Amino acid sequence: MKKNNRGFLLAESLVVSTFVLTVLILLYVQFSNLTINYKNSYNYNNVESIYDLSSVVNYLKVNNYNLSEQLTEDKPYVVVYKDESCNMSAGLIDVFCDRLINKMGAKTIIYTSSDISIIQNYVSNNEDNTINQHFRDFISRVETNVVQNKGRLFAEFNNGTYATIAMDNVNTEVIITSEDLKELVVTEGDGLYIDEYEEGKYTYKGANPNNYITFNNENWRILSIDQNGSIKIIRNELLPNRVFDSTNSNLWDRPSDIKTYLNGDYLTSIQETTPNDYAKIVQKTWSIGAVTNINNNLAEQIENENNSQSESASVGLITASEYLRANTNNELCGNFNLNNNNLSIENNDSTCKTTNWLIKNNDYWIISPYTGSDNLGYTILPDGQIYSASINNSYYIAPVLYLKSDTKLTGEGTIENPYQIK
Repeated sequence: MKKNNRGFLLAESLVVSTFVLTVLILLYVQFSNLTINYKNSYNYNNVESIYDLSSVVNYLKVNNYNLSEQLTEDKPYVVVYKDESCNMSAGLIDVFCDRLINKMGAKTIIYTSSDISIIQNYVSNNEDNTINQHFRDFISRVETNVVQNKGRLFAEFNNGTYATIAMDNVNTEVIITSEDLKELVVTEGDGLYIDEYEEGKYTYKGANPNNYITFNNENWRILSIDQNGSIKIIRNELLPNRVFDSTNSNLWDRPSDIKTYLNGDYLTSIQETTPNDYAKIVQKTWSIGAVTNINNNLAEQIENENNSQSESASVGLITASEYLRANTNNELCGNFNLNNNNLSIENNDSTCKTTNWLIKNNDYWIISPYTGSDNLGYTILPDGQIYSASINNSYYIAPVLYLKSDTKLTGEGTIENPYQIK
């Protein structure tokens, strides 16, 4: 009997083809799962998105935003950020919030309970335009471990990545640079202003701005931030009385007695007490141009101050214009004449005194000499006037210095929580 080889080969080919097709299907399924898993591993909780979201957690915790009280059974989350702005209705009204989150490219950020199952049940059973389908998918994939009391953030970023982080899992110590400080600029009230007279400079103005900083284990305050990011600070408590110069020569770079003291014994005391803070000091050239007490043009006065520069020094004093620029009331206090006239005894007016944080309880030296006299300088009086005085008289001292542009800070700048140098 003759075998049907053709039929046998056909059947054999069919079996082999079926086997190969099955293997290919299995490989395709495995490859698809691998691709999906790889894509998810990249899009979900990658290092960059976790780092960005941790900055938001820091911000919320440092500023004591308690969003947990706003969670309800009907809506178990609070919008932190959406549509390129922080949620004002949730109380997030700080301009810094928008700037912080805009920089990281976030699309939507929500705060929810530490019990993730609550938000997962919500997104599974409710249509909600705030949380799109891809965002829902991510939320549904997160393991439902519970971190007590602190809550959790979920975020969707514009680049298609997603992240979540528990509020407990982040160090609340936010690092601040001079560039971050510039983000806190204001246009009214107490705070940091864009300086009107020097490009790239920022100046603290008002009665009591949040510019407190701890330096040398003492209370200091930030005067300004230069174009290159250097932070200029002034000691809040005055040093004891000292003559400006006993030789009746007010040239700061001669050197005067006060310059010798500040850059000698005083600077050495900082080095010995807080060497880490001392290492942050940067030497500068100091403007010592003389100014007149009848000036009514602050821009002209600043130009006069800058006409003469001292030799390099680590510690100095403020200029007359820096004192005037710290006042928010430009209309009544914006130049030498206005300031002194509105604070005169005859006028009995405290207008300029209530809008300038550089006024202290005792009179203290400034660096600017008096025009046309070799033995006159200026002091700031407790009533706020800039007063001419003989340089061989004794007045209090408010040391001033610059911190390096790469100085890193923590804190909030308030008197209760001043900036700290890292």
